Amino acid sequence: MDDARGALPPLVLLVFGVMLVGGDPTLAEAAGANPVAALAGALPTWFLVPYLLTAVGGFLAGAIMDIYSSGLSMLALGVPIRRHYAVLIDGLLMVLGGYYLLFVSTSFLATFQAFLAIVGVVMAAWVAIFLVDMWRLRAGGRAYDERLLRAGAPAFNWPGLVSLVVASVVGLGLITSADPNIARVVGFLMSDELRAGTFGTANIGVVIALVLAGLLYFLIASVARPRRRITLSD
Repeated sequence: MDDARGALPPLVLLVFGVMLVGGDPTLAEAAGANPVAALAGALPTWFLVPYLLTAVGGFLAGAIMDIYSSGLSMLALGVPIRRHYAVLIDGLLMVLGGYYLLFVSTSFLATFQAFLAIVGVVMAAWVAIFLVDMWRLRAGGRAYDERLLRAGAPAFNWPGLVSLVVASVVGLGLITSADPNIARVVGFLMSDELRAGTFGTANIGVVIALVLAGLLYFLIASVARPRRRITLSD
């Protein structure tokens, strides 16, 4: 019940935002480049100070939650650093990202879409490897054991790591971005004609990364020599 109540305010704001930009195409176009400034321009002068305080407070709250969760994710990956150093690194990355959005990027929407496409490529590759690994374990009559995952020193699944890197590189080479700076990094496997066509705008690299990662991991893991199974008695 508490989770449902917590989701209600963002849901109301989301519906209100959709109705606002849907009823004013000019506002929608301006919000794509700079949503904070676009909404500030539509407000009366006396409301600018409360609006600014609310916007800054919302950004700070989101930043604190992002630093907390991303710091935990970094430590969960096995990075051998202390918690406050993980928070410091994540905070620095957020500052750099904010600086880019405010002072370098010409369109918030283009940069945000590029970010989602890049994350989508890597996540698609990771999901494919996880699903194939789960299928191989179940086909062999086994399953993941949380106790075994926590036992001993951190180890790498090299077939999975190689498949993730290769599929991510190929996927990034098959997506495009309207952000001119990010466009120089992605789409390197496509010609100018493909980038300007339907193939380029479809961001097919996400699907390619999904399929390629699954196939690569299945082939490499099948050929690689199976590792000795770790037991709790070890």
